[in-house]
Amino acid sequence: MRYEILKQLDSNNFISGELLAKKLEVSRTAIWKHIKTLKKQGYKIESVKNKGYRLISKPDILYPEEIKNNLSTKIIGKKIFYFDTIDSTNIYAKNLLKKQTGEGTVVIAGIQKKGRGRKKRQWFSPKGGLWFSIILYPNVPPHHGMLVTMTISVSIAIALNKVLGFAPVIKWPNDLLLNNKKVCGILTELDAEIDKINYCIVGIGINVNNKIDPELKDIATSLKIENKNKQVFKVELLKQILLEIDHNYIHLLNKNFNYIRNLWFSFSNIIGKKIRVNSEDGIYNGTVTGIDDSGCLMLDCSGKNMRIVSGDITYLKNSF
Repeated sequence: MRYEILKQLDSNNFISGELLAKKLEVSRTAIWKHIKTLKKQGYKIESVKNKGYRLISKPDILYPEEIKNNLSTKIIGKKIFYFDTIDSTNIYAKNLLKKQTGEGTVVIAGIQKKGRGRKKRQWFSPKGGLWFSIILYPNVPPHHGMLVTMTISVSIAIALNKVLGFAPVIKWPNDLLLNNKKVCGILTELDAEIDKINYCIVGIGINVNNKIDPELKDIATSLKIENKNKQVFKVELLKQILLEIDHNYIHLLNKNFNYIRNLWFSFSNIIGKKIRVNSEDGIYNGTVTGIDDSGCLMLDCSGKNMRIVSGDITYLKNSF
């Protein structure tokens, strides 16, 4: 109901409580209660006797009604959950799977208490950041699972470019960098059988207006810092991100794998770089020769070609 009321409110003209009640087929008392709740949520609504209500401003809080407003996606964001504080959006999304929730469902948090990154590392998720998860059921072969993460990363990179004019660099396999510092991390949890992916939960953490831990300032940054310390509007940014993910995810579902890979290459500078890979199989030094059709890293280790499925990479300055 509050979403419907917001759709009726105008910043230029007043609308009477009586007319609102008639349009939405509820009592004037119900309208008044919902307006009161909206004000508590941070909406500035002017109330004038014999005139009605007028919307003055909206809070930059990721309420579902704000994200859904004029969001022209086909799959992503049809259902959105928002929490001021939660343990983990990925955990909540996983619980939603038991209820057979629809594809593209988004779970958003103002603060995560138990946010985590790859290898069960803690992901610091304070107020001001953008922390959310998306549920996907990609009808692609399991060996193309890495392309899901690539689809998400290029979509975020495109959105950052369109909204803020930034040119992020994607660091394989799941980080976005600005000025060589991490601004976004992606955690993809995938459940698959031999011939099909049952589901993917993609957790995304973006440092937006949140403070960066002093211990991380040499390796991490925020959009606000990169935006000359100007506040970044999260609602606008998230809507653009969901729009880009929706567009590129449809390409993935249509098996346009080269489209995704080529987009990814346009935001990555890893080809030809000398790197160290710390993987479960060991530590390898080599030169990146490419990314295969499945999104895995191809590494030349002193003449020996290796295929890296996962691992942490470090760029090397000197030859070895």
